[in-house]
Amino acid sequence: MGVIVVFSTWWSWLLVIAVLAAVTLILFAGRRGAGDSDAIAGAGMVRATRTIAWIYVAACSLSGLGNAAATVWGEAVTVKLPVAQFWPSLPAHTGNPAPRATVESGGFSWADVSVSGLDLETRLMLTGAIVAQGVLAVVAGLVIIRLCAAITDKTLFGPRLVKGSQQLAGVVLLGGMIWQGCQLFGGTMAAQQVLGGTGWSTQGSAEDGAAIHHITGLPSVSYAWEFNFWPIGVALALMVLAELFRQGGKVQKDVAGLI
Repeated sequence: MGVIVVFSTWWSWLLVIAVLAAVTLILFAGRRGAGDSDAIAGAGMVRATRTIAWIYVAACSLSGLGNAAATVWGEAVTVKLPVAQFWPSLPAHTGNPAPRATVESGGFSWADVSVSGLDLETRLMLTGAIVAQGVLAVVAGLVIIRLCAAITDKTLFGPRLVKGSQQLAGVVLLGGMIWQGCQLFGGTMAAQQVLGGTGWSTQGSAEDGAAIHHITGLPSVSYAWEFNFWPIGVALALMVLAELFRQGGKVQKDVAGLI
């Protein structure tokens, strides 16, 4: 159902066509340069990749700034709420035809919602996640641009590229942790404000919050966090890549000295 909704708008199809056109352009440029005897056989592919990388950096920058501003000052904030795992069920006395399959365990753990009325502290925490994610994407795009420039200038093992790979490793490590941390804390804070009810009432009678979460289908706040450590693995891989570039630069200098 989600795919049908996404691709039911004209701009979604336009985005798909643009991506396919960009991929075709890169492949065609690389094919044209494949038979060249020059050291930079795929110069056209590199130039096309660099242009697309600049577009990617600009799009991520504008999108990040727009999302950050909307999170801080917007009336409603889109947030991923962590909820205690649950599966709605009908009361025992309610009749319902038996389904073909029955859920035995598990259920919903997250809820993507648009929330209004969040306090400033929660909004800033969610903004931190957006900014960290945007910085991570922008820096990755800039390193791709630098890599393309190094190939074009025949300085693939230059110190600038080594430094850029090391900087990207640091940004991935720090930005990935900040992104996840702000998202977890901000989401939990938002869930507490949305789902942390202390009482309820029905037709004029009020009750305390002790039994509110026993209502069928009513989610509650979850404090069981999942933290992914993939930024550490990616950062280590980038550090190894930077070292390979550095060693390649040393070999290149030694070979140049022998000629």
